[in-house]
Amino acid sequence: MGTHAFVGRVQELAQLHSHFDQALGGNGQICFVIGRAGSGKTALVRHFVEGAFARDKEVVLAVGSCNAQIGLGDPYLPFREALAMLAGDVSPKQSTVGITPENSQRLRTVLVRSVQVLVDITPELLNVFIPAGDLLGKLGKSVADKVGWMERLELLSKRRALAAGAAEAVSDQGRIIEQYTAFLKELSATVPLILFLDDLQWADSASINLLFHLGRHLEGSRILVVGAYRTDDVALGRGGERHPLVPVVNELTRYHGDVDIDLDGLATDVNRRFVDELLDSEPNALGRAFRQALFHKTAGHALFTAELVRAMQERGDLIRDEQGRWIEGPALDWGALPARVEGVVEERVGRLRAGLRRMLQVASIEGEAFTAEVVARVEGLPEREAIRKLGRELERQLRLVSAEGLIRLGRSRLSRYRFAHNLFQQYLYGSLSQAERAYLHLDVGEALEALLGLHAPEMAAQLARHFEEASVPVKAAQYLLQAGERARRMAAHQEAVEHLEHGQRLAAGLPAGPERTRLQLDLQISLAMTLVAMQGYASPAVDPAFARARELARTLGDPARLVHVLLGQMVFRLMRGDLQHVAAEGDEVLGLVQGLGDEGYLLTCHALLGVAFLYLGQHGRARQHLEATTSLYDPDRHGELAFQHGQDPGVAAWSFLARVLWLQGYTKEALACSESALKVATENDHLYSQTIASLHIATLRAFLRQWPECQSMAEQARDLARRGGFGMWRANAAILRGTALAHQGRVEEGLRELTQAQYLWQATGAGLVAYGASCLADAYRLAGRREEGILALDESLYHSEEAWWQPEQYRLKAELLLLAPGDEPEAERLLQQALAQAREQGARALELRAATSLARLLRSQGRSPEARAQLLESIDGPCDGLDMPDCRDARRFLRELEGDLQPVAAGRG
Repeated sequence: MGTHAFVGRVQELAQLHSHFDQALGGNGQICFVIGRAGSGKTALVRHFVEGAFARDKEVVLAVGSCNAQIGLGDPYLPFREALAMLAGDVSPKQSTVGITPENSQRLRTVLVRSVQVLVDITPELLNVFIPAGDLLGKLGKSVADKVGWMERLELLSKRRALAAGAAEAVSDQGRIIEQYTAFLKELSATVPLILFLDDLQWADSASINLLFHLGRHLEGSRILVVGAYRTDDVALGRGGERHPLVPVVNELTRYHGDVDIDLDGLATDVNRRFVDELLDSEPNALGRAFRQALFHKTAGHALFTAELVRAMQERGDLIRDEQGRWIEGPALDWGALPARVEGVVEERVGRLRAGLRRMLQVASIEGEAFTAEVVARVEGLPEREAIRKLGRELERQLRLVSAEGLIRLGRSRLSRYRFAHNLFQQYLYGSLSQAERAYLHLDVGEALEALLGLHAPEMAAQLARHFEEASVPVKAAQYLLQAGERARRMAAHQEAVEHLEHGQRLAAGLPAGPERTRLQLDLQISLAMTLVAMQGYASPAVDPAFARARELARTLGDPARLVHVLLGQMVFRLMRGDLQHVAAEGDEVLGLVQGLGDEGYLLTCHALLGVAFLYLGQHGRARQHLEATTSLYDPDRHGELAFQHGQDPGVAAWSFLARVLWLQGYTKEALACSESALKVATENDHLYSQTIASLHIATLRAFLRQWPECQSMAEQARDLARRGGFGMWRANAAILRGTALAHQGRVEEGLRELTQAQYLWQATGAGLVAYGASCLADAYRLAGRREEGILALDESLYHSEEAWWQPEQYRLKAELLLLAPGDEPEAERLLQQALAQAREQGARALELRAATSLARLLRSQGRSPEARAQLLESIDGPCDGLDMPDCRDARRFLRELEGDLQPVAAGRG
């Protein structure tokens, strides 16, 4: 007799099938099967899936489970498991919902389509949720070659290895969530999908965020999401606060209606019917009195009922008659039976042979799910013998465990099993003394290490737990570092912070010395980078995090690590707008970098210093550093730096060099540089670099007042930033697009986009606000909204170190003042200031703009000779041989001024 006999839950099954019918019709659904531990949640879903498979010959099932031991620290665990199934891991997992060979075959038929969606539509999931190399292995090289994905998958696999130690992370969890949802919806257009997520009471925060987003975006898809969780565990909360699953379920209920299928709230007659169905799943002659007594004992609790019946059979309280039917035995004593399910568990485990009990105790160390090869190594058994005992005796005869299939990591093959219920695991683990647990955790951790080899980082959270429980804090902290890095690359920033801070606490207790300092430094660097991604540049926690890393690096006396920290802090301070700080430390950092002899660091350092000096208005020094990068950069030798460091120093240098050259009056050369940047980024197929290059081309087109081209490139940059989840650069692209719209006659539309984009940019904490504020002020000028334009300028003009754009800010403020009479003297002063500052900086392009505006003001005051002299001084150079709007305006106005002066000259003659 088994809990598969679930016909008694007629109403609950009907609810699941109703959700399934709606999903099949293209109205995606989500529901939750909930109840106390042992209430039969998984059994209900198993029975539903069997019916769904019988009704629809195409539907595919994907399953993911959370983990009680390390679930909170393993980002997206149930969703990763489900995606792995859809991408080729078709090992049957009998323990969860009875996935049959039939579903394995269905998964195989959809594999090619799954890979196509991953490669063509949601490539960001590769190497985040599933390694591209693993996908290539499952698909097969012949198939990959045939459909044209071989080169792409091999490239992605190679770049995963390069990025393994990169400082940059996927910084936008929202983008990962969007990509996962898009994958499921796209795949559901080919086949209907059932996604079963079990044990959500142990879900990590990233998984809960993904669950919420998915539940809100199921419309138009053939997807049924079924979640299961234990109400008693959720009621306990998490960390002293409400369980994070509760508000998500509440919101999904508000959005979808009633989504809960509550097995705790079943009517008495339903639970009684379950008892009858369980007993009648095998031939029996058990009468009404027995059934009434059994129901009175268990109240219809699914696990308790099933386990108690099984225990009664093993004790001889139930026996078979001559016809093979179960009947009451002569020794049946209801009073001697366990009163609670825990008592049944204890009794069943207590009857095990010593060898089998020992195997399960070792297994309980790993958790509810465990690895046969680990048990074999710890117990000194041949692997085949351990698997035989697990499969034949403990699974098929005693039904204490069930096989979950195989996991392949490189050359290692791990046979995964799961306890029939976590109560068995908890009891066995609790039966060990504290000392026994510590030794076994050490044995299990070392066995896992040996089996995983180079793949150990993929199970770093599990390994950290084992070594911490074994009182080996140094190895625990090292694995927490790896777990934090892995979580950061998956944009699971909260989990990353928790791992890294936990690792710091363990490392602080180690004996003082270089090993401890090195470990603390690596944890601190990763934490600082995570805080930037998680909290933005405005966070007060980031700079102290970098300062602590810097202190540790100096203590350690490791130049390479110190340079790594200093460059990371330079990026942070640069984006915050702390430009003087970056420039002041530039010589020291550059000297350290040159001493290392690392070309990657050298290229990056020159590029960062070039950008800092550009924003400070020191264009000669900026050009020197940027050209140092572009002259040294070789795409063949340095192209992979983009994947190691997160961005390409060559692309950055060419992009900013284009800006410097335009400012200095070399427009043709600026255009050539910007095109070089985009070419390298495109050939490298690096999304972040393509986004940066496209933004800079759009900016250059805005400088040149080529508004249709600016809008086109801004939209291209916006689309790239959306694909990559680069929220800051989406805001930048929106600023440029809004500016282009305003200058093409769509002023109000442009203002709306600019206003929102400025808010989003500032929300990131970035301090480089001068250009965006000027774009907004210019749009207000076009709309005739003088005071709002002045306010937008003043907020950035007097509270920023960005000298590079101040000449234009002064000019724009003067133009805004001139929208109404009475402020001409102040406007002239501002224009003179803009002209002087542009000349001091060598910014010939801004000098020309300021001179043209000043000449217009002077002419309006009858001072045409003075106006002509000012303009003549500034028009040479930037306009040599070029037909650009600023140059055309200057030449046209110069001709007008010369026309003003001709009658004067004729009169004198």
